[in-house]
Order: sequence, then structure tokens, then C-alpha cells
Amino acid sequence: MTALLSTHHWWFDATADTTAAESPPSPSLEVNCHRRLRGPFTAAHFLLHQAVPQLVERDRELVASARATEVESIAPELMEIVPTPPQTLTNLADAKERTRFYPATRALRIAHGVAELLMDWARVAHPRGLTLAFRGLDEADPTDRDLVAVLLRRCDPATLTVVVDGAGAADDLLGRALAGHTRRVPRLPFVDAELLPDTDLAQRYIDGDGTSDDARLRRAYEALPAAERARRHTARAELLAGRDEPTLRLGAIPYHLEHGTDPRGAGVEAIVQAVTACFNKGFYEAVVDLAERGRALLSGVEPDRTYWNLTHKTGACLCYLGRGADAFGYFEEMRRGSTSPDAHMGTAYLMAMLYTRFLPKDAHDEDLALAWVNTAISIADVHPDPDKRVLVRAFMRNARALVELHRGNVDGSLALVDEAMAITDADFGPDEQLLHRSVLLYNRAQVRGARGDHAASLADYDEVIRRDPDYGDYYFERAAQHRALGATREALADYAAAIRLTPPFYEAHFNRADLLRELGDDAGALRDLDYALAVEPDHVDSLLHRADLSLERGDFDRARADIGHGLDLAPGNSHLLAAQGALHSELGDTRAALESYSAALKADPGCLAAWANRAVLAFDAGRPAEAVDDLDAALALDDDAELRANRAVALQSLGEHRRAAADLDRALTSSEGPPDPELFYLRGVSRFALDDPTGALTDWRAHLDAYERDDASPHAEEIHARAGAALGPVRSSGVGEGAVPGAFESKAEEGGDAERRRPTTTPEAEVPGTATPRQNSVQDLREGAA
Repeated sequence: MTALLSTHHWWFDATADTTAAESPPSPSLEVNCHRRLRGPFTAAHFLLHQAVPQLVERDRELVASARATEVESIAPELMEIVPTPPQTLTNLADAKERTRFYPATRALRIAHGVAELLMDWARVAHPRGLTLAFRGLDEADPTDRDLVAVLLRRCDPATLTVVVDGAGAADDLLGRALAGHTRRVPRLPFVDAELLPDTDLAQRYIDGDGTSDDARLRRAYEALPAAERARRHTARAELLAGRDEPTLRLGAIPYHLEHGTDPRGAGVEAIVQAVTACFNKGFYEAVVDLAERGRALLSGVEPDRTYWNLTHKTGACLCYLGRGADAFGYFEEMRRGSTSPDAHMGTAYLMAMLYTRFLPKDAHDEDLALAWVNTAISIADVHPDPDKRVLVRAFMRNARALVELHRGNVDGSLALVDEAMAITDADFGPDEQLLHRSVLLYNRAQVRGARGDHAASLADYDEVIRRDPDYGDYYFERAAQHRALGATREALADYAAAIRLTPPFYEAHFNRADLLRELGDDAGALRDLDYALAVEPDHVDSLLHRADLSLERGDFDRARADIGHGLDLAPGNSHLLAAQGALHSELGDTRAALESYSAALKADPGCLAAWANRAVLAFDAGRPAEAVDDLDAALALDDDAELRANRAVALQSLGEHRRAAADLDRALTSSEGPPDPELFYLRGVSRFALDDPTGALTDWRAHLDAYERDDASPHAEEIHARAGAALGPVRSSGVGEGAVPGAFESKAEEGGDAERRRPTTTPEAEVPGTATPRQNSVQDLREGAA
């Protein structure tokens, strides 16, 4: 039945729409997603316990490598049957040495990994189809809501059908997935469970960890005397603690203890432990929820170290989650309420990071960031704890290095990282602060790469990988340095390692696709772009690159879809507008193409593809002077051999052979590898027109020598007609008949092998090491692109 329905489903109250005729599918499994059970990834924990043992039994490799990382993060009890995941200095460091924390995006990457594991489970263990019903999503942690959104978007309903009981905001992942990938079906009428007369309804509510929707249980629970409720909560917490399941300490146990007999003691302690665990795993939404609950328990008393630590973590997590504006109040509260050097140093550091990194770009203020980080350094340098002083002195200089890098002071940034490394090496033994040392070395590699010192950057990446070989991000970054040095094989190996060692990582696939295109492997590039967009469907640069590939392959429907989606996300993106122009041009709509190219140039006068391709339209329309003007603008952006050859063709049609010859001189001397024989032919035309028959003959001879036979050249008859006996006899091939000097030829139609030029732009990359966006193909006047 599930396979026949072939859609995902969203339950709604049947009384709200009596016209609904379709019945909801019967679920294979129902999953309670309420965060009070196990905190982050409560639903994922339950599903992994169902799926992993069956997968290990059938195909152990399906939970190896990166998938083992997901299992360890969510259901550590299963590690007895799962291969050991990659072990890094980050996850091995103890609390005192932890100076690196995961980015907020890691939780969503883990959700993608879990989704892929569940798809494997459905395919391998349930070939007739599997239906999962998710209940309680309105009370779920965002990690589970994101997981369900990923499943809705990525799972084939014929293999794994998702049924959702809950809602999502219009602008969050779940809300968009529900709107775009489900069919509304009526929820079956709720029937109260049959309860025996002697059932302890209040205890049943507590034993359900406060997640029941049954009003009878809730009323009985609320009717208990406060002291009795507290006693029962504490007893339930003790019972759960005896099960020794780590994830219970992120959900049910702190819930019961904060409502138990000692909320400010045992309750706060349980919350602090959960906050620390979630913070270390990168589950930052849960940290905010837990820390606020802990702060509430401590309200009304003089704030102590625990209160300020919870406040600091709340503000830090809001920064990481992209809600930096909401963090200011927490930092102000700390500065106003505490005289602790740690509190003021920590808030100064995070204020600097807000202004240089975490706020939206239009709110960045590098001068304020510098002022705040200097405050942090001044406190660190006189920190009262001599052991901690060494670490924070180095840490805060490393922070200022980031600010200086963003200020454009690359040399100053490098000097600060070197100073931080020297402080660390002078005061710690060789086996101490290994994670902190690796972070500093990694940062120096990044700064050296930014300086263009790729060899030195590569040496640093080699060393940090030797020290921490299972940290996937290092390979991703090192690939960019290999690529800058021309070591493409090594770059591909590093992208493969990054993909193998980490949860799904769209940036690695995007960058590898760009390199594969450069190497001529368009099929491989397309596979990587398909995967990148499966993981992150709104990545504009991946949409642009795939649209460009689709245009080259003649898949105009897919190109149109990607361009349209990209422009919905970024309406003024000049590269997408230029790609839209190329699409219109391929479809023969020259007016629409011209409008798109002109819109691209209005949005960004630096869009090279739009200048060059608009020149083609002008040339084809018989307006070579306009073509020359556009190519002048293109060449001002990039003095490229192909663009000069194109301008030479336009100049020849205007009779400006001296300028055309000069362009062709530059094109021939700047070409990488053997020169395009077409360039010799074109320069010969201009030299002939300039009354330089010797030069013309030399060029035409070079042109003909590039072919196995003279008559293989499309211009053979024309050349011999002009040169006469000077070039010897030629056998007619029937190609190029009727050609005139400087004529616009279509090498694509004539079977020529000239490759379309594919320039790239160089805007600031959001992610270090990320490939720069590729413009859509620049058309060639000599290819006759319409």
C-alpha cells in the first residue's frame, strides 16, 4: 500500500475538512519526537535503534565510516556493534583542553547522514516499503524537526514514506518541506486509551516523562500535592539514571530533576551536565533551551559562577546559530552583573566575533571588533590564574588574527598566529594542549593560503593532518592548496577523504565538481552537483554550475529549472541572469537573451560572461561596433586570449585590421599550449588586408600545418585562392566554399574542436577553500553562437 501511495503525508484534524476522502497510510512504526524524552535527536535515537542492528546484520559497511559518526553522536549505546568512527583531537580532548567547537551546521549534516542511513535501511531490510509516522513534532528539538524535513525532501515515498503529525513555520525547513512534499490526509479520530479502574493516572503521566496528550493523565498529575509531585519526579529520575543511557541525561532526567525535590541543586546540576554534553556535540538549540531553564531555576538568588556560565553559553550559542542580535542582552547582563575577569574576557571575545563574523555582513564593524578583541587580550595578559593565563593569551591573539584578516591585514594576522604558537610552545609540554596547537597550525595554514603562499600553507596542512588525521575539514581546505599548486590528483584525493570522514558535506561535492569540470569530467561533476543540491537545494552557486552544465549538454528544461530557482533565491544575481541569457540564446529568443545580459550588467558591471555573450548577439545582429564596445568592457575585466580573438573578428568586419592584428598577436603569445590554428588564419586575413603578404603566407601556412591535410582546414580553398601558387596545390574538400576574409564562421557547425572558454569569478568565498562560482559559458564569435 505504501508503495502505491507514492507520496508523503501530513495529518490534519479530520473535523476541519469533512471533504477529505483519502485515508492515511498505516505506519510501520510510530515515533515519539518529544524533546523531554532524550533531548536532541530523540526521534533519530529511536530509529537508529531499529535500523542499525538490522543494517549491521545485512551489510556492515552501510554504517561504517561517516555513518558511524552519526550513530555515536545520537545513540552511543549502539557503538558496541558499530565500527569505530573517525577519532579526532576535537572529540578526544578533555574539558580543559577543548578549544574548538563544532559549527552550527553540523547538526543538520548529521540529520542528512541519519536520513541516508534510514534510506539504506528501508531499501535493504524493508524492500516492500516502510512507513514512519512522526508524532509530537510540535514539541521536538529542532534537530528532529530538521531530520523529518530532510526525510520528506530526500526520501522516495515508494521506499520510505513519511507521515507527519505536527506543523512547521512557513520559513523553516520543516514548514517548507511539509508544504512542498506532502499530501494532507485526515488524522484518525483520537480515542482515549482504555484504563483500568485502579490505574494511577498521575504516575502514568510521570512515567511518560510528561509527554502524554491525554487530558485525564494531565489533570491527575496536576491534582497531586506539590511535594508528592516532586517526590515522584525525583524517583523517576533515579530509575532512569539506573539505565545508564547517556541520552536520557539530555532529556528525561533533567526534566524530572528540575521538577523534583531539589531543583536548585540536583536539577541545576543535571541541566549543567546536559548543557555541556549538547554544547560539545554542537546541538546548540538544545543548549539555549536547557540553559534558559537552568537560569530560571537560579533566579531570585545572587548569581553565581554556574548562572554566569549558563548565560555565557546561551549567548555563545545564539551567535553560532546566526541569531547574534539576540546575544547582546546576555553579554550586557554579564558585564553589568559580574566582576569576574573570565566573564568580561569571554564577553569581549564574543562581542569581537559578533562584529567580525556572526552578525549579518551589513552589520559587521571591524573597528569595533578590534576594540573588543583588544579588551579580551588585555584581560588575558593579566589573568589571575597563571596556568590559564598562557592558554587565553594565545587564544585571544588567535582571535585578533581573524579580525586582522577580515580587516585586510594579512601579514598582521600571520604575525599574531605565530605569536600565539610561540606562547603555547614556550609554556606547554609537547603532549599538552594538542587540540589548541592543531587549531593554531590550521589557522596559520589558512592565513598563509590567503597570502598566496600556497607551498607554506600546504606544509602546515600536511603537518596538522599528520597530528589529527581523521579531521575531515583539514582535507577539504588542503585540497584548495593542492589545486592552487596544480596538483589536481592530490586535490581530488583530499576531497574524497573529506567526504569519507564527515557527515554529508555539500561544499566538498561542490568544490570537487568544479575541479572535475576543469579536468573535463562533466559526468562526474554533474553527479557531485546533484548530490550537493540534494543536501542543500538552495545553494545558489551549485544551481548556477549545474545550469551551466545542463546548457552545455542541451538539457534546457533542467537548466531553466535551476536558473529559475536560483533567481527566486537571488533575484539580482548577475551570473544567473547571464545564464538565463545563454538559455534564451540557445532557444533562439535573442530579444530575451539581450534583456537578460543587460540585466546582468546592470546588477554587476563586472559580469564578464554578460559582456562577452552580449557581444555575440550584437555581432550576429549585424552590429559589430556594439560587439567591439562590449568586448572592450570584457577585456578590461580579463585580458584573455579568447576574448581578444573574438574582438579581432568583430574588428575585421569593421575593416580595422591593424587593431585586429594586434589583438591576434596578443592572443597567440598568451595562449596556453599549442595555439588555436584559427588564430593563425585570422591573423593571416588581417595581414593580407594590411598589404603584408609574407606575414599572411606565414600565418596561413602555420594554420594549414596544424591539420593532417591542407584540405581538412575549413578555410583551405579560400587560403589557396588568395595565396595562389605560393602555398602549392590543394585538394578541394568542399568546406568553406564562398568564405570571405574575416567572415563569422561557426566552428561548432563545421566540426571544429575549439573549446568554449569558461572563466570564473572571484568574489569572497563564504567557506574557506570553497571554489569560486563559475560563470555560464562565454560564447565565442568564432563558434557562431546565436
